[in-house]
Amino acid sequence: MANKRLSDLIESYYSSLLVQITTYTHYFSLKLPEINLKLFQIALLLFINFPLYAETTSEVDISITKSIENTWTLIYQMSRPANRLSFVRNPDNSRVERWKPISPDFEIVFEEGKEYLNKKDGSSFEHAELMLTPTYKHLSKDYAPFSPYSDSGVLIYTGRLFACIDMCTEDVNDWRVSMNIPLGEHLIVNGKVYTNSTNWVDRDDGMNIYVGRQKPIETDSVIAVIDSGLPEEIKLSLSADIPKLMVYFQERLGKLNGVKPTLFASYAKVDDRSSQGGTLPNQIFMHWNLNDLDAKVKDTKFINQTTWFFAHEVAHLYQRSKFGVLYGEPNQSWLHEGNADWLAALALLDLYPKTEEYITEKVGRFKKHCVDGLKELSLIEATNEGQFGLYYTCGLLIHRAIDHAVQKKSNGLKNIYSLWNEFRQKVEHGDEKGPETFLTLVEQYTSKELVIRIKKLVETKLSSPEDILNRLSIDQ
Repeated sequence: MANKRLSDLIESYYSSLLVQITTYTHYFSLKLPEINLKLFQIALLLFINFPLYAETTSEVDISITKSIENTWTLIYQMSRPANRLSFVRNPDNSRVERWKPISPDFEIVFEEGKEYLNKKDGSSFEHAELMLTPTYKHLSKDYAPFSPYSDSGVLIYTGRLFACIDMCTEDVNDWRVSMNIPLGEHLIVNGKVYTNSTNWVDRDDGMNIYVGRQKPIETDSVIAVIDSGLPEEIKLSLSADIPKLMVYFQERLGKLNGVKPTLFASYAKVDDRSSQGGTLPNQIFMHWNLNDLDAKVKDTKFINQTTWFFAHEVAHLYQRSKFGVLYGEPNQSWLHEGNADWLAALALLDLYPKTEEYITEKVGRFKKHCVDGLKELSLIEATNEGQFGLYYTCGLLIHRAIDHAVQKKSNGLKNIYSLWNEFRQKVEHGDEKGPETFLTLVEQYTSKELVIRIKKLVETKLSSPEDILNRLSIDQ
């Protein structure tokens, strides 16, 4: 704890020095050529941040530079020669088209479901530079690499950049990252605003970094960067509903750990029909890539869908433990996605009673989708078969049944929140994260019979999945 306090003090001190860089570089910009000015900035940055930056070992250092012309350069510097660079996250092969090596000696290839950066002649290397495409790209079950704001600002997702020498393993989980941006713009990293340049140590799933000119607004609940181009109805909902939902879940699942979360909401009015949301530690973000959002906000169903969307993502913030996520592998995603959807349903029913008809209809559609999907495969196979949506639909039905059973057995004294809070405590005290620990608690809160039915639903290809879903009840 003492080391953490010391680290916080050091970080605060060095962060304050970053402000001085702006003054120094502005002064020297009157006296130095542009190339020397940039070198001066980088040298100052590395000098004042060296104690923090150097204490972490990183096999692959990552540097990102945005130019005034909006070109984005990515540089990898390895600690030892690499035969190739592999990437932590591989949702598709879009790096092949969207990342352009600056040197013709390099190429990005896609092999057996993974992308790699290597030299065409097969020789080893310690340094590589690429140009990135700074536009929105929907990635299945991953976060977009860039989410543009309507005023030319942008979010960049750092987890997309994580790379490893030769092959990624669970032991590789630290990357030293630096970023340089044009004068007049700023970065928001972990809720803090920086100008010109900064660096940090990144890990786990990474984070979203804002780059642009829009100033964040701090409220009691969040630090918000809400796109000024969004329709007023969405901006009002973000300003009112997100804090209300955060209070709702805090009362049931406890306060969030760490710094105040940052809310990013971006919008690009383009010919597309895509939207995306997600959470990372102390971050919640949404993006709309639509050309008809102004018309959509007039539709009550769309407003209900948007509020559900907000509630689902806010619920994810409160699912975490102080050590990170509570769920395990992607094929176990019914645990957190289904839970977040059921919590969203409960929040809407409590906070917005007029949504009851919408929720009843939505749960009915979820059941049909789940039944139709489980006729073709088991729930645990859904990830490999590209049917990730089943984790939401079937998962909600599982958590609804658990909630009802917990309340019935406890005569209303306990519920799904009681169960999740104890699940979090178990993991924080050393139990394994994921469904085994969770279902062990479900058995204690409900019955062995219910857990057997849930496991059958998850693990088995069923001839009549509707029968099992109908029997997810303590008294059947």
